[in-house]
Amino acid sequence: MGVGKVSAFLLMVLVVQGVYAGGAGAAVPYLERWGIYELDPDTMRVTQVFTSPRTISKLSVSSAGDVFAFSMEVDGGALEICTFDVAEGEFSRLTENGHMDVYPSWSPDDTEIAYLSWPGDTLDIYVMDADGGNQRLLYDSGFHDADLHWVGDKIAFTRNSQIWIMEENGTGATRLTDTPRAGEWGGAVLPFGDYDPRISPDGGRIVFERMVDDSSPHGNYDLFIIDSDGSDEERLTDSGWTQGLASWSPSGDRLVYSVAAVGTEGRYDIYTMNGNGSQIRDLTSQHFPPGFLAHEPVFSVDGSKIFFIGEWWDWRVLETEVTCALSSSEAVSGEEINVSGGIEPAVPEAEVTLTVVKPNGSTTTRTLDLDSEGSYSEVLGPSEIGRWAVKVSWEGDLGHHASESQTAYLVVEEPQDGGNGIPGFPTQSIMLGVIVGAFLYSMTKCVRPLNSCAKSP
Repeated sequence: MGVGKVSAFLLMVLVVQGVYAGGAGAAVPYLERWGIYELDPDTMRVTQVFTSPRTISKLSVSSAGDVFAFSMEVDGGALEICTFDVAEGEFSRLTENGHMDVYPSWSPDDTEIAYLSWPGDTLDIYVMDADGGNQRLLYDSGFHDADLHWVGDKIAFTRNSQIWIMEENGTGATRLTDTPRAGEWGGAVLPFGDYDPRISPDGGRIVFERMVDDSSPHGNYDLFIIDSDGSDEERLTDSGWTQGLASWSPSGDRLVYSVAAVGTEGRYDIYTMNGNGSQIRDLTSQHFPPGFLAHEPVFSVDGSKIFFIGEWWDWRVLETEVTCALSSSEAVSGEEINVSGGIEPAVPEAEVTLTVVKPNGSTTTRTLDLDSEGSYSEVLGPSEIGRWAVKVSWEGDLGHHASESQTAYLVVEEPQDGGNGIPGFPTQSIMLGVIVGAFLYSMTKCVRPLNSCAKSP
C-alpha cells in the first residue's frame, strides 16, 4: 500500500523548538494533547519534535535517527502505523485498513518496518517496506502475538504472556521465558507474565518486564534481563511498581524505561539505570509539570538524548499573562531604562511585541525574542520630555490564549547637572547669571561713569 497523507484539517504537524508551558520544574512544549519530544538528561531541556491532537503510541526510531515510526489514531479512532521524517518535516501514514496496526519496529537497515496488525481473530506480526508498500504477514502463532522488537537478524516478541524470539524471516520461533503464572488472570488489566522484550544492540541480551503482583489494577511489574538463548535470567528491580517498556542505549550499558504508577498513584515518568540494574535515576518526576505524562522513552542514536511520547492528560488551551516591568518610572532625557518580563506560564523562545507610545502620541513597535527561560529584557533610551507608555503583548498559539501586559508608564524630564541646577538650566548657566546679576547690582550703586567708580589710591 502506498503512503497516505493526512489532510491539514485532520492533523497539524509542526516542527518546533520552543513553544512551552511552564510548571513545576522544566519547561515542556505545549501545543496539542499528544507529541513526540526530545529530552536532554543533562540539562533537562525539552524540545517538541511532532505534535497531534490524536493518540500516539509505540515509538520507534530509525537507525539513522531521522525518522520516527509510531501508531496514531486516524479516521475515527483506528490505530495506524505512521512516520515522521524530522529532516523533511514530513508526516506519512503507512497503513490504511480500518483495523488496529500498532507497535512498529525498524529493520536494522531501515528498509522495512515490522508491526502488529489485528485483521482477524488474533493480533499477528506483519512486515512492510519503509514507505508502506508490500505489506505482508510474517508470523501467526494462532494466539495473540505482541510487543515485538527487531535487532540484527532476530525479532523478539510476546506470546501467551511469555518472551519469544525468532529469525527475521518469521521462522524458528523459540520460547525464552516460562514464569509459573504466565497467562493467569488476576486483579490487573493484564494476566501474569512477561512483556515488552527489547534486544540489546549486540543481540546478546533481552530486557523485559514481568508482572509479579496484581495488588494494583495497573499491575505490579519488575524489570528482568535474559540472554538471547534463554539462559542467565537476572532481576534488575524489586519495587513492584508499574514499570517497563525499557530500551537499551546504543552502547548497551544503560536502560531507559517508564514508571507509569506506584501502587495506585499514576506517575508516567522516565527513569534510567545501568544495564546491570545499578544507579537507578528518576529523571522527570521533579521536573515535568503536573498533568504531563511521559510514555515509552527510547535513546537517540548517539545516546545523548531521550525521545519519548508526551501527553497532556488534562489538555486545554492555557490562559497566559505577559509581564512588563520598568527599572524606573522616572528618568531624565537620554537615560537608559530597562524593560523586562516574560510570559506566565513560561513559553521560552516565543516572540512578544513591545509597543512604546511617545509623549507626542507617535508609536513604535518591535519584536522581542524570549530566552530559554521564557524571559526578555530590552533597553530604552527615551529622549522626549513627557509621559511614555510601554506595553508588551503576545498573540498566543495552539496551546495558549493571546495576552497582553498592563501598560507601564514612564515620566521623562530634562536632565539636571549633578542635582544642583534647575531643569533645563545647567550649573554653568546659573553661575553666569549670578555674575551678571552682581555686576548689574553694582551699576545701580554707582551713577558716575564706569571708570570713576574705582576707589582712589
